[in-house]
Amino acid sequence: MNQKLYTRSSLAQPLSKVETAAEEANRKLREMKRVAKLKAARVAPTSIKPENNSSQRGNEIDDEILERCTKCPPQRKRRGTFRPLIGNQGEFLCDPCYQQEFPATAFLEETDKSLLKRQGNRIRDKIRNGMTDMLADALGTTDSAHDDMSEASERSFEFPSEIECRFCLEKGVFRRCCSSYYCHPCYYATGTCPGCQKEVPLGIAARPEDPPGKLAVRLSWIISFLIVILTLGSLGLFYWNEVTSPITVFGHSCRGFFPRCDLSVCIDYDGGTGYGASGSGLPAAEPYRECDRVTTSNAVVGSACIVDNEMYAWSDGLIGFDLCVSSPREEQTRPSNVSAANPLLLYAESAGVYVFDDDFELPLRKASAPWREIINGNYSSDCGVNSAPPDRGNHGGYQPVGNKNALVFTGVFNRYAMTEGMNVEHGGTIEFFLKIGPLSNNPNTKCKTAHDGDISLEYCLGDYECIEFALYKVWKYRGHKFQFVSVDIPKEAWSNSTGFKFRQKSFDAARDHWALDDVRIRANLRPGWLHSTEFAERRERSNSDMQRGACCFDTDQCSVFDAKATNFRSTDCERVPEFDSNISVSRMKSSELHILFCALAFLAKCAYQQVYTHYASRVRRKNCSKSSREEIIAREKFPKMSFHAVTQLTWQYSVSFLLLSTLALLLFRLGSALDGFRCIADATLCYFDGTFILVSIMALAFDLRAIRTVLVDVLVIEKPLKFVVDLHPDQAMMQIEGKNIPLAEVSALNRRGPSFAWLLSVCYIVAGLPVALGSLTLRSYKLGMVAILRELFGIPFLAKLFLCLQWILSLDKDDRDCFGRAIRRKGLLQQFVIGASLTSVIGMSTILARRVGNTDATVGLVALIICILFGGFFGVLVGIMHGLPIAPEAYLTCWPREFYCLAYYDRAQCPCLFSCASCAEMNSRSVLMVVSVDEMNSLNNMLCGRLKT
Repeated sequence: MNQKLYTRSSLAQPLSKVETAAEEANRKLREMKRVAKLKAARVAPTSIKPENNSSQRGNEIDDEILERCTKCPPQRKRRGTFRPLIGNQGEFLCDPCYQQEFPATAFLEETDKSLLKRQGNRIRDKIRNGMTDMLADALGTTDSAHDDMSEASERSFEFPSEIECRFCLEKGVFRRCCSSYYCHPCYYATGTCPGCQKEVPLGIAARPEDPPGKLAVRLSWIISFLIVILTLGSLGLFYWNEVTSPITVFGHSCRGFFPRCDLSVCIDYDGGTGYGASGSGLPAAEPYRECDRVTTSNAVVGSACIVDNEMYAWSDGLIGFDLCVSSPREEQTRPSNVSAANPLLLYAESAGVYVFDDDFELPLRKASAPWREIINGNYSSDCGVNSAPPDRGNHGGYQPVGNKNALVFTGVFNRYAMTEGMNVEHGGTIEFFLKIGPLSNNPNTKCKTAHDGDISLEYCLGDYECIEFALYKVWKYRGHKFQFVSVDIPKEAWSNSTGFKFRQKSFDAARDHWALDDVRIRANLRPGWLHSTEFAERRERSNSDMQRGACCFDTDQCSVFDAKATNFRSTDCERVPEFDSNISVSRMKSSELHILFCALAFLAKCAYQQVYTHYASRVRRKNCSKSSREEIIAREKFPKMSFHAVTQLTWQYSVSFLLLSTLALLLFRLGSALDGFRCIADATLCYFDGTFILVSIMALAFDLRAIRTVLVDVLVIEKPLKFVVDLHPDQAMMQIEGKNIPLAEVSALNRRGPSFAWLLSVCYIVAGLPVALGSLTLRSYKLGMVAILRELFGIPFLAKLFLCLQWILSLDKDDRDCFGRAIRRKGLLQQFVIGASLTSVIGMSTILARRVGNTDATVGLVALIICILFGGFFGVLVGIMHGLPIAPEAYLTCWPREFYCLAYYDRAQCPCLFSCASCAEMNSRSVLMVVSVDEMNSLNNMLCGRLKT
């Protein structure tokens, strides 16, 4: 008997010693007695007539009866082979019964036979048994009890479920892929079946990953380095922008990225009432008034920045700007000299008011140039004019029509010009341009050469004699061009009525001509004005005026609460310069535009999901056939377990209260600002902006949807979270919240600590706050962008950003390999096109919808190129990140603690008729499921294949 023994007991037995002839004879005798006793108990006794010549043979039982198969019915009379390892003392079994009872061991004995021979033997045995049973049934000799037992045995052992494992000889389970028996630890150990090397349905089993390649890994490092550099550069630029942003007089923020004080303005100081008339010596309050050439006597000329683009454009440049006190970014690059090109004129601590200004052009500046006396001075261009006049503001009617005249001194006896007394009690500066007749041999020149006659500058206190405090030599200022002169007023001349005199002491009447141009006297403000109580009061009044103007024009700088506080619909708006209610009503606000983008993103995603989900599901149902193996599934014994998430009501109620109370508080503030409660209480008809109400309802709907997603899908407050893991080959999936996750797509299972859980929880809670309604009521650009990102990338967009940073900054070699494999995904080119297109549409739509004036074509082209490059790079980055587990599917049902993170690949199918691989990859992504269950170790062992059969 050439039988191979593969049982654990036989392998454990020691090697037997060699038998002697006597021992072998005794063993055979004992075996024959044991078989005879066994057959006597099974075979009915028959009378056998002994032959005359041998009485001993008459008492023997036929060997054919003794060696019959113990499992076959008696009518088959099948000879069996003795199987010593079956039962306590061994049994005789025929080959078909042995194959049916113990297929794993029988399979090993048939490995030397061909497949055709094995199938032929089975067919022959089946035909023979069928014919024998049919004949016995016709003769009436069938054992019905044995037939019933045989049928039950055949049904129960069609796919026997507890046979020894071919690998370790423990209890095995039938594996349909190779028709062999393996226990769970051996079957799930390597990720492939030990018999046929087919992939097992368990994805976490250790199977080799495709190498990403050196190029892909290097590209991952380059992308990480580029993202880090861009991020650090962006943060540095934002920080530098905040630190070096201009500071204005009344504390308004300059608008735009890297704002500059490039707006040169001239402000009529206190409406022409006169500098220091009230003794305040403080800056003019907003709203500023433009300088007027005829009526303005005291002017403030300085560099300003725009604080409200819409208000500045709609008021025709009259309001919406503020003077700069400091501008760190420009102080090193722009000159502070008023005579230079594009000067930076800061309204700093030493700021002042021009109490005297004369350019000697027509019409004459009578209000701002109070000359007491001019002797032998004429308005002419005989000595030329100053070709580079100082900055007087680039808006308003303060600039001269032309530059044609200067004050030229000729004649005899006296040559001087003296101003009226002016208030310079806090000091100041005198600025003017001086030219003395150049050397010339031309006798017909109008500006005669000066060989002598220095020019003195004197101050006069009342009617007393004037005192010289500056002298300008002929040799230094003689030439063909005007030279700029700036001199500080001496402290002895500080008073509220000081006059100034320009005089040529000695001269030749026939020559020694000289000229003045652009004479200005600037009086300083009171020292410490920036920190005085009076200025604080003026600042409050100015801020109130600025809010009134913003709310009257209904710009983005006016929130709903500001509108309530300023009562912007009152008749006060008539005092706002250039106010026109039709302008503000006919234009969509940026906050409303943000909600519109949210609505477009929501509708686009809904339409895409409808097409993708329903059409793709129909394609799958059409291509997939129903399985007819329900009975086989029921017979095969594979692990199946149910798990429940750890639920803590205190955590769920706390987060719910935080989100709902924030929404309720915001709604209450909004209702109060719109006078809705007063209208309901008084039962009166109130005016409401229909567009604003409609947009508010849309924003509320988005916020309610976000809160519901957090409470129902993340916190799972409706019912306890339950999911089932089924390892059966025909199922091989994990079912959770109505979603089936194939176990073959599960790639990793890791344990993360409480810090990770806290960060993830904060990301979800922040994303669930009512940012859409908040951006609308506060007119906040930042909250509006957050609302748009939430609609585009879903509630976990902050968590995705957090996980992206982890992968980008990771230095682990295995993580870099995963990053490299993600770079090799298909569809990245399509992602670039989609990202560039969407970013260009959104960016250019925002620019065109929000512009308040003409947009330069070059600026628009540059903006379009930036949108294409940035959007394309962002689209490629999103495509790469789809190959990494950065899309969280979190079930945060308890306070942050240790969680299991299960990574699986959510594989999608292209919904179109062509089944594009790139389209399918674009819609597929790696998902990171975060959950805390009651039996962590059992779940881990089950998903990793560490199971008992």
